[in-house]
Amino acid sequence: MSVLRTLALAFLLVLVGCSRSNVKPGTAPVYYSDNRSVALLPTAAMTEKLDMPQHLRGEFTQQDGSLKSFEGDSWVRANDTILSIMLFSGFGTTIAEITYGKDSVHFESSVMDVEKMKAEYVLADFQVCFYPYKALKDNFEEAGFVFEESRGGSNGGSNGGANDGAALDYVRTLKDGNTLVLTAERKGKEITLVNSLRHYSYHITLGEEQ
Repeated sequence: MSVLRTLALAFLLVLVGCSRSNVKPGTAPVYYSDNRSVALLPTAAMTEKLDMPQHLRGEFTQQDGSLKSFEGDSWVRANDTILSIMLFSGFGTTIAEITYGKDSVHFESSVMDVEKMKAEYVLADFQVCFYPYKALKDNFEEAGFVFEESRGGSNGGSNGGANDGAALDYVRTLKDGNTLVLTAERKGKEITLVNSLRHYSYHITLGEEQ
């Protein structure tokens, strides 16, 4: 199930009993293509500190070819020791939380069967959008992918130069050979990720950091 299918279920299903799941990093690879996978980067790779609300809007193509969309809010906290993503219903109720710490991924939800959902895929896409380029590049290239970045903004630069934080505008692309897998683009407080291979996309609007 794709990242957006997971998130769409979180926002669309009615509340049911709470369920939990724990996954050890490295035991659940993230397949960005049918033949190649990567492991999540450790939280220590995150050089920025985030603590902010985010608004999510996304689309994915279902097996029958129809287009499904969702929209909702989240709160993200990320630093060199933890990555936490909380998802909210339209009423402001917490309906899911993914927490990635030093030695495990913890996924708790009141709306989803977390044993069937793959929280590591949500975290991996988050890392593509926010983690430092060099750490991502090394991780992807070790698995045989090609990961590239061009940068814009007031400080300029390209391909992960001296200013390698997440604040500058960028365009990041992931390829498996000559096949484009995904593109992530940031312009100010707007981030768009399009997975061309898995046929989903989402748009993130950043709130104010705490």
